[in-house]
Amino acid sequence: MTDVMDQLRNGTRDLHVAAERQELQQRLAAGSLGRGDYVAWLEQMLLVHRALEGALAERMDADPRFAAVTRRQLQVPYLLEDLAALGADPATIEAVPAVAAFASAAAAAARDEPLRLLGFHYVLEGSNNGNRFIVRALAPRLGLKAESGARYLDPYGPEQPALWQAFKSEMSRVPFTAGELALLVEAAREMFATIASLSAELGERFEGATLPEAP
Repeated sequence: MTDVMDQLRNGTRDLHVAAERQELQQRLAAGSLGRGDYVAWLEQMLLVHRALEGALAERMDADPRFAAVTRRQLQVPYLLEDLAALGADPATIEAVPAVAAFASAAAAAARDEPLRLLGFHYVLEGSNNGNRFIVRALAPRLGLKAESGARYLDPYGPEQPALWQAFKSEMSRVPFTAGELALLVEAAREMFATIASLSAELGERFEGATLPEAP
């Protein structure tokens, strides 16, 4: 049987690529996002992680299928640190439609199909691999440091590769059934679609730097 991580990667590749092609994601990667736009993105990601991580924390202590999830992977504290450093008030955040829809989906998953939470989490935890490169491009422009606005983008520092390998290894040890694997892939696809949609919705509101033309 194909490894769970291979199934997740192969089963979501199209939506992963589509999310990365959103202008907001390209501007993040290029380091051309303005400070206000960066804060707005962090705010929406806080709402995404809040919608997921309360229920996820409950499952990781009670369900052996969640063995790969650790408390260190929960990102809400990092996002709150960043927003505080950047002078933003989390109490004033309004969810864009894609994030509001995801919050409803996460609540339904926690109630009816909790394994979907792990599929959502796979996408967000995996994004730390790319975020390490984003912070290198964005931090100089915005004056970010780990303690002043970049904790979410680089929560693990040089430990990231080893921690991702540990996550993959733990996931691969779980004897998921074929039905469970299909549910994980479906949930991961939903998470990638959410990221693409929230990026598009934020992009419509943003003003500021544009991507440089290709040479």
